[in-house]
Amino acid sequence: MDGPAPAQRLDHFLIGALVALCFICSLVPTTFQMGELGPEAGHQIAEGSLLRQVQFGTIFLTAGWLAYRHPAEALGIFRRMNPFLILLLIYCAASIAWSPAPNVTIKRVVLLGGLLLTGIVISPPIATPRQFSHALLGTLSALVAVSAFVAVALPHIGVDLFLDGAWRGIMWQKNLLGAVAGLCVMLWLRECMERRLPLGRTAAATLFSIFVLYMSKSTTSMLVTAVGIAVYLALRQRWVRNSHAGLIASLVGLSLLLALTYLFYIATGRLPTWQDVIAPIATLLNKSPDLTGRTEIWRLVLAAARQHLTFGIGYGAFWIGEGGPAQFIADEFGWMPSHGHNGYIDLLNELGIVGLVLFIGLLLWHLASLFLLMRIDRDEAALHLSILVLMVISNFSESQFLRDVSLQNMVLVFSSVTVSARLRLARRDAPC
Repeated sequence: MDGPAPAQRLDHFLIGALVALCFICSLVPTTFQMGELGPEAGHQIAEGSLLRQVQFGTIFLTAGWLAYRHPAEALGIFRRMNPFLILLLIYCAASIAWSPAPNVTIKRVVLLGGLLLTGIVISPPIATPRQFSHALLGTLSALVAVSAFVAVALPHIGVDLFLDGAWRGIMWQKNLLGAVAGLCVMLWLRECMERRLPLGRTAAATLFSIFVLYMSKSTTSMLVTAVGIAVYLALRQRWVRNSHAGLIASLVGLSLLLALTYLFYIATGRLPTWQDVIAPIATLLNKSPDLTGRTEIWRLVLAAARQHLTFGIGYGAFWIGEGGPAQFIADEFGWMPSHGHNGYIDLLNELGIVGLVLFIGLLLWHLASLFLLMRIDRDEAALHLSILVLMVISNFSESQFLRDVSLQNMVLVFSSVTVSARLRLARRDAPC
């Protein structure tokens, strides 16, 4: 960064504050008035909460000011950004034209654009190469610690008595605390492996995060965190430290999938169905094979998606509360879900086949970028890739992709932008 040392320190502080505020404002409810299902603010983003608008408006204005202070760097990062992120933003904005709730779609497009801008200014060379992941670790660790304290000291706020005493802390609900604690486990595990901090401290923080993850009783978070840890530890090893690691991993995975499918066909005379795949996992996790009613929601959302299969109903225009397009689902169940409990089905419903293809392109581009980053900073690439795997898996039962300022959507956007920026710096600094 250019400029005198005080200006650099100010930039460093503001970048860390932007990361912290983004996640705090997203994860912590604006009210602790407790109803049966948690904080009574279920559809605040959709309804245009004034406080949320002020919070993220301030964050995005600060990001804009930082971009103004570093115009050349910001423009360079933008030009090398994952192109599918930009195409998705344009497509989401275009969906305003056919959205049944254009005011909601406009707000969500502004949020997505603001996240892209924030991602630019928290990326190198405006930020330091690992500032995002370090700021994320500090922020999420603080939220987990406060949540544990609230669960113990103020159980009427921090414990969900209707869900077998699961901890939710200061989060919206237990699954969100589980997701945050799971990310903390992976981030602290990386610190244990790198020995940047004293091992005793990082090991204690890792174990504490595992404890909070367990107390959240979020089986999805436990499962995907275990998978993410396995991916991270495997990618750090020498046996995948060559230029064809991505191809080798993909071929091995595809071969195993085909072999298992073939064995199932030989044994049963038919191809496996979704129920065949999910039943053993559901049994292991003490869940019903319909994933606690999620498959019924999927069926109804898919029925809605068929009405606008190509282009979707409009970005963010389906789950907008009572009286909206999802009202028939509320009539069916007697309550209004906040999402379809499957990120891919929700994307198909809101953005159609076109939007879903663009999003898959985003994931594939990001995956390719991460394998390129392994040649520069293997440990950072392994961390980002393991978190990507975690998000891809968890969105089969949760819905966070492109959902406003949800935890995983922000992590995905910021990860994609910062990784692209790291690769841009490597190309710029490479000897001719």
